Amino acid sequence: MAGFQKVGGKDVVTKDRVIVTEALAVGDLVMASRSAYKVTAATSSVTVSLLQGGGIVSKASTATDTSVQIQEIVYGATYKIATTSASNVAHNYQRMTIGANAHIINNTGSDDGTNGVFIQTGVIGASTDNMIIGEFVRALT
Repeated sequence: MAGFQKVGGKDVVTKDRVIVTEALAVGDLVMASRSAYKVTAATSSVTVSLLQGGGIVSKASTATDTSVQIQEIVYGATYKIATTSASNVAHNYQRMTIGANAHIINNTGSDDGTNGVFIQTGVIGASTDNMIIGEFVRALT
């Protein structure tokens, strides 16, 4: 499974959200589009506030579907996710942005206090496996 996968913490709640002509895979992160009254695949410009109302896709959708099943983000729970670059323990506790698509984290090696939505708390496997564990940011401060 690609994308975000919860590996520890409280049980999740699933719910259906409106989508429009968007195919989404299990594990994709979706954000609220308040002006279009739907959820859409998260991008690198997603902010913590746009994740409110969004979540993680738990059942794939096609471009002809009108809704998608998502899991609410559980703050304090642990998730694993692939990274754009080699994972590095020196990045622990940095706030990171979503990568080029909705199922990868951009681990640049610098803390992002503007659009950082995920905090790395550890690495999984070898650095070349490009896998980390962490938590979603509740609010930027």
